[in-house]
Amino acid sequence: MRHEAGHSVIDPIFASTSHQDETPDCFIAIDIDDCDCKFCVQERGPIPMYSTISLGMVAGKQRISQRLTAKEAKRIADTLLKYVQVLEDVAKVEPVDLA
Repeated sequence: MRHEAGHSVIDPIFASTSHQDETPDCFIAIDIDDCDCKFCVQERGPIPMYSTISLGMVAGKQRISQRLTAKEAKRIADTLLKYVQVLEDVAKVEPVDLA
């Protein structure tokens, strides 16, 4: 993991996957691998159930999925919480205080 002010890079253990969908859409999905449907079983492959988190982003017809270990997911969550705190703190500053 590399971390600089305002930037955080995590190099996950698992490779990301990319899919082309028929219908354009836009969303972020976070899934705990607890489903035994055919799609999830195929996507998970030999990785044991309940051992990873799948983070996916869909933009247009392109879907990118990244499988994360619990440790990787926690690093991302911690980083997001820190950055959200900065945004909330900045939003509290009165415009007069910035001059």
